[in-house]
Amino acid sequence: MNQEEFVEHVGPQLVHLTMRSNVPGINAGGLIRAAEIARRAGIDPRDLRLRKERTEIKLDTRTIKLNHQRPLIAGAAQAETFLEGHTLESWSDVLNSRLFFWPTGGGSTFAASLKAEDDIVQVRLDSRRFYDAFAPAIDFSPINSGSATRRASVRGDWLFVPVSEGWDAFAENRRKRGHAQRRDSVAEVSISCDIPPEVFRKLMLASGQSSSS
Repeated sequence: MNQEEFVEHVGPQLVHLTMRSNVPGINAGGLIRAAEIARRAGIDPRDLRLRKERTEIKLDTRTIKLNHQRPLIAGAAQAETFLEGHTLESWSDVLNSRLFFWPTGGGSTFAASLKAEDDIVQVRLDSRRFYDAFAPAIDFSPINSGSATRRASVRGDWLFVPVSEGWDAFAENRRKRGHAQRRDSVAEVSISCDIPPEVFRKLMLASGQSSSS
């Protein structure tokens, strides 16, 4: 998949949701995965599993506030029915090892439908620059991998399809496994690496607007 195909499916911008208070620290120190934040702060990443409340971690001169994982916890009673090869705890570990972004185009209205809480802002990134910076590390998902509310979709490590495998590999991934009847579209974009501050500043288009505005 080349850059133009990527933009066709995710739109010209990607949205990252974060606490408003995190934005200055992200500009200065980059965007860091929750598990990596824990490691740098001398905390066992497993302590961040299934967070019921927002969690503050002091890292160097900044305080990072992580959002809760209540949408995943909501699926606790049905975890065996929607998780393949994982427990709820280990799937939380998977989420904590990734950075997540939401598409804004390509026929998707997923980002616009997200109902964030107070003090959550949308940070918008240029999709073309994002692709150029991270193409080998970018994965697509057809669902919000961190939400298990209502009737949770089946998921496992196979859910995240590298863009390097091409569009058909992603679009047919769930259907060939019997978990979908139609070809999929992109609901979520993720990478399993951190974004250095100098790279993030080149990607960022705007921030500071509540996703519910």
